Amino acid sequence: MARRFDPWLLAGYAGIACFGVLEATLRPKEAPGRRGTVEDDGTNRALGRAYAVAAAATPPLARLPVRPLPSAARASGLGLEAAGLGLRTWSMRTLDASYTRTLRVANAQVVIEGGPYRHIRHPGYLGSLLIWVGFALSSGSLAAVAVVGALLVPTYRRRMASEEALLAAALVGYEAYAARTKRLVPGLW
Repeated sequence: MARRFDPWLLAGYAGIACFGVLEATLRPKEAPGRRGTVEDDGTNRALGRAYAVAAAATPPLARLPVRPLPSAARASGLGLEAAGLGLRTWSMRTLDASYTRTLRVANAQVVIEGGPYRHIRHPGYLGSLLIWVGFALSSGSLAAVAVVGALLVPTYRRRMASEEALLAAALVGYEAYAARTKRLVPGLW
C-alpha cells in the first residue's frame, strides 16, 4: 500500500511555511508589502509566481517514473532549507528597517556592510535560493530540483540586477561596496 503523504516532502513544506512566517514577522511594519515598485522591474510578482509554481509543481514532479535521488539528498535538502532560513534571518536582521520585499530606498538609508553583507551583496537572496533548492531536494526528485532552479535562478538574477541599479543610483558608496564584494557566492560570483 502506497503512503498517502511523503514525510520528507512534508518536512520540506514545513520549511517553506517557516519562510513565509519569517517574511511576515521580520519585515518592518512600515515597509511596503508585496506590491512591486517601478524599480523592481516586475520581479516582486515574478518571485511570487515562481514560488507558487515551485510549491505546486514539486509533488507531481516527484511522482514521475524516473530514478529518484538517493535518500541522503532528501536529508541534505532539509539541511539546506535550515541553512537558508538561518542566512535569510541573519540578513533580514542585519538590514533591520531597510529590509522590504519591494525595491525602494529610504531617505536616511546607508550601505549596509556588516553581518553577511560583508561577504556578499545579496545574502538574503542566497538564503531564499537555499530554502527553495532544499525544498526541491526534500522531494527526492531531480526533475523537481531542475524545475525549481529553472524558475527561481533567472528570476533572482533579474531581481539582483534591478536592485543593484537602484542602489547604485540612490546610495552613496554602493558602487565601491559592489566592487569589493561578490553578488551571491563568496569569492566566485
